[in-house]
Amino acid sequence: MISSTHAPEDDRIYKKEGLTLQQNEYEVSHICYGNEAKDYITDDGIHIIQLEKRKRTENKFAALKQSGMKDAFEAARKVNASVYHLHDVELCRIALKLQKLPHQPRVIYDAHEPYSDNLKDYWHKRSFVRILLRDIPALCAEWKFLKKADFLIATESNVASRFLKKNSQTSIVYNYSFFSPENASDCEKEYDAVYCGSLLESKGIWQMLDALVMCRQQGFDLKFVFVGDFCDPKLEIRVKEFLECNGLLQNVFFTGQIPIEKINEYYQKSKIAFCLFPKNRTNQLILPIKLFEYMSFGMPIVGSDFGHIGEIISSYKVGLPVDPHDSKKVSEAILELLDEDNYKKYASHSVSLVNENFSWKNQESILLGIYSKLL
Repeated sequence: MISSTHAPEDDRIYKKEGLTLQQNEYEVSHICYGNEAKDYITDDGIHIIQLEKRKRTENKFAALKQSGMKDAFEAARKVNASVYHLHDVELCRIALKLQKLPHQPRVIYDAHEPYSDNLKDYWHKRSFVRILLRDIPALCAEWKFLKKADFLIATESNVASRFLKKNSQTSIVYNYSFFSPENASDCEKEYDAVYCGSLLESKGIWQMLDALVMCRQQGFDLKFVFVGDFCDPKLEIRVKEFLECNGLLQNVFFTGQIPIEKINEYYQKSKIAFCLFPKNRTNQLILPIKLFEYMSFGMPIVGSDFGHIGEIISSYKVGLPVDPHDSKKVSEAILELLDEDNYKKYASHSVSLVNENFSWKNQESILLGIYSKLL
C-alpha cells in the first residue's frame, strides 16, 4: 500500500484493505508520509514505512521536489512487492516506473475521490504554483496510467464508470463501515448531533452551525460535537468568533484529531448525525464513509438531498434529505429526528441495514478476488 496524504493506520488503507489481506496470509506494508521518518511493525503484523513529509513553510524547494514522489518510489522499490496498491492521484506519477521494475509487479490504482472534479471545485483555494507543478502533473499522470493499470478500484459508481471507459479491469470496492457495535442506540446520549470528518467549508460546517442557531431561535438548546480537525486555522478562528457572537460556545464541542479507535465513543454518545455537504461537482459524486458509520451506530442522518448522499438516505430511509443551504429546513429535520419515537424507529432500522448490506465484510471477498486474479 502506498499513500501520500493518509495516516499510517488509515481507515480504508489499513483497517479495511490492509487487515483483510494480512488476515488472509498476505504480507502487507504501507508506505506513507508523516512528521518524521519511522519504520516499524504494528501489532497486526503490518509493516509501516513512514517517510518524512517536507513542509513548504520550512523548505519550499524540498517540498516541491518531494511532490514528484521519488522518495516513495525508492521506498517501494526496496520493498520488492508483488503488488503496489496506490491510494492517491499524485502517486500515478510513479505508477509506470513501478510496473517497469525488474520483478514485474502488478500496480493497482485505488481512487478514493473524483480528483479531477476536486480540482475544478477547489482550485481557487490552491496556489498557482501548486496547481501548475503538482495538481496538473498528477492528473495528467492519472489519465496516462488508467489504460495501463493492472487494476482500477473506485469507491462508488461515478468514478468507476469513468475508469471503465479506459480500462475493463475496474471494480468498485465500497468504503463500508467496519464498526459493528452492539446496543449502541441504548447508550446514554451526551450530544444531540455529531459530525465526523475534516472541518471545512466544503464539508458543510457553516450549514450545521446556521441550523444550530435556527434551533436556538425556536427555543431548543442543542449540543453538537465535531469529531475532526480544522484544516485551516483562519476558519477555526472565524467559527469560534461566530459561536461566541451567537452565545453558543457551550453548545459546541470540538475533539480535534483523535485516533480512529476513539471515534466510536462520540458516535455512541450522540443521537443523530450530519452529512450536510454544500452542493458542488465533487459532493454530488462522492459516497462518504460517514454515512455507513453513522448507520452502524443507529444514528438518523440529516444529509444533503443530492447525489449518493440523498439517494442512500431516501432509498433506505435512514434519515431526512434536505437542501443544505436552507437552514430552516435543516433545523426542522434536526428537530423531527430528535423526536423520541422517530429516533428509535430510525435507529433500529439503520443498524439492521448495516449488518445486512453495508458492512465491510461484504467487500472483503471483492478485494481478495482482485488480488487472487492479479497473482
